[in-house]
Amino acid sequence: MKNHKKWVIIGVVAVVVIAIGAIGATRMNFGFGQDKKESETKQEVVRRGEFVVRVRESGNLRSFIEVDVRSNVEGEIVKIHVEEGAKVEIDQPLLRIDEKQILEQKKQAEANLNARKAELERAQLRITITEKQQESSLAQSQNSVLKAQATLDSFVANTQQRITEAETLVATTQNSLDQDNIALKQAEIALGQAKLTLERSQTNVESAKISFETAEAEHKRNKELHDKQLISEKALEDSQRQLIVSKSQYDSAIKEVESQKETIKSQDENLNARKTAIESRKSTLALNKKNVETLKKSLEAQQKQYEAELEDAQTRLQQIQETTEEEKELTVHSKVSAEASLLQAQSQLDSQEERYDWTTVRAPMAGTITQIIVEEGEIITSGRSAFSRGEAIMRIADLDQMIVRTQINQVEIGKIKPDQRAEITVDSYPGRVFPGRVSEISPSATRRGPQNQSSVITFEVDVEVIGSPPELLPGMSADVDIIVFEESDVLQLPIPAVLSPEIFTVKANINSTDLGQFQEGQHLKIRNLIGKEFAGQVGKIDPEKARGNLEILLEGNQKGLRKGPIEISIVISDQNVLPDIEAEVSSERQYFVKLDTGKPNKNKAEKGVKTHITIGQRNNTHFQITGGLKEGDHVFVPSMQELTKGQKESENEDN
Repeated sequence: MKNHKKWVIIGVVAVVVIAIGAIGATRMNFGFGQDKKESETKQEVVRRGEFVVRVRESGNLRSFIEVDVRSNVEGEIVKIHVEEGAKVEIDQPLLRIDEKQILEQKKQAEANLNARKAELERAQLRITITEKQQESSLAQSQNSVLKAQATLDSFVANTQQRITEAETLVATTQNSLDQDNIALKQAEIALGQAKLTLERSQTNVESAKISFETAEAEHKRNKELHDKQLISEKALEDSQRQLIVSKSQYDSAIKEVESQKETIKSQDENLNARKTAIESRKSTLALNKKNVETLKKSLEAQQKQYEAELEDAQTRLQQIQETTEEEKELTVHSKVSAEASLLQAQSQLDSQEERYDWTTVRAPMAGTITQIIVEEGEIITSGRSAFSRGEAIMRIADLDQMIVRTQINQVEIGKIKPDQRAEITVDSYPGRVFPGRVSEISPSATRRGPQNQSSVITFEVDVEVIGSPPELLPGMSADVDIIVFEESDVLQLPIPAVLSPEIFTVKANINSTDLGQFQEGQHLKIRNLIGKEFAGQVGKIDPEKARGNLEILLEGNQKGLRKGPIEISIVISDQNVLPDIEAEVSSERQYFVKLDTGKPNKNKAEKGVKTHITIGQRNNTHFQITGGLKEGDHVFVPSMQELTKGQKESENEDN
């Protein structure tokens, strides 16, 4: 890659020298054909066509899969079965190592394994004898527990029944007492009602007596009047009948009072009888409750005795079980120890058998032997050492899948994507291009050079060689062109026809009502607060924005104009000036061409109209045109003087 860049730089220098020589020759012939040379101005045409952008780097060919073969055991190499360049299959024998020492170790491991098997059999026999002895003691203890448990269960069931019967008797007595209390309440209510009835009857007697006395007096007065013939016979008879009725009612009332007094006496006797019965029922209830408590205490004491007997039986059983478990654990521990020793012995034997198999080194993959590092008779170390990986004895590569591993500068890595097409060339086959594709991009960067700001940061990229022709061998240097952009119909223009000076850009905040006065490409001036004016032209207009909606590209020397926020006036014409405009001044690279409009230029010394354009991608020869030009436009190619003019102006501005 470095050699390639070197030759590119030499070629560019040569072209520049030739160009300078040509200019010098032109100047030497200035007196003879000056007018003719000036009229021969070069032009380029904006056209559409294929556009390809490449990222070129160099690298080395290598197989995608490559394995260094190492031995798993140490020893002397007695036979190498393959040669460099030979193709091998997976598990194919590559070489053999002397196995005598490993065979001896294998026999010792077999003897140790047999001893461990015998030890395990003895441990198993001890477990069998111990188990039979323990079964008898355990069965007797379990029977004692079952018997004590059955006695306790029977007693608990009988106890519950007896307590239930006593509690039922208490409940029955309580129910009878409740009924007696209800009857007492009813008798008290009946006595109260009888007393109320007596009071009403006595009131009726008084009322009947008054009615009788009134009727008697009325009849006496009517009789005197009848004797004097002052009232009729019928009136006398009516008063007679009323007197009889009143007398009858009065007598009945007296009898009702006497009857009610007898009823009250009877109710009072019944009430006293109820009270006597309730007192008797209460005594019976208290006695029944006391019997229940006495029964519970008695049964509880008996239950505790049976529970104690069960607990004693369980304790004896637990002691036997714990002793049994301890004895069993001792015998099992012996067996486990014997099993562990057996496993260890088996592992040692397996390891020795595996080491014996490893004395024949086999191919870990199918491929081609690209390098054999050892010779027969040489003693090698194991690759399984805890201190070292061991030395590689040979290398196998899959030559059917080749890649070019290269380093891409961090500036270009953003363009690289997996599966992008690539073109590969090697010095061994000049003029031949091998197809490839990007297969892998490293996620982390590497530094080349000293660890400071000047070191180059790159990313490792693998490019797969499609088809991997057999003539491509590992280690060959290769150049890789990764195609990062490729389209067939792109508007483009050669690089020499484009001017790219560093331009001051003014982004002004224009009211929407004033924005209609501007057009893209329109020439105008801006004026700062001290009255200095700067020529420029309108770049972009964005009516959707409230701020920075008008872009003005300044031309020529901008000395005296500072970058950052600024307040300006925009001079559209001598009569049309927009004052007090807020703006932001910045500096960025812009692109222009000298467009041939077919009309004569006011400045005869300049060719074409300076036109602002926008570009997209760029390759080694052309720019992609995204705005400002159309297909078929002719542009003048700037002279060397015009190309250097902008650079000198920028340098003067910096100074």
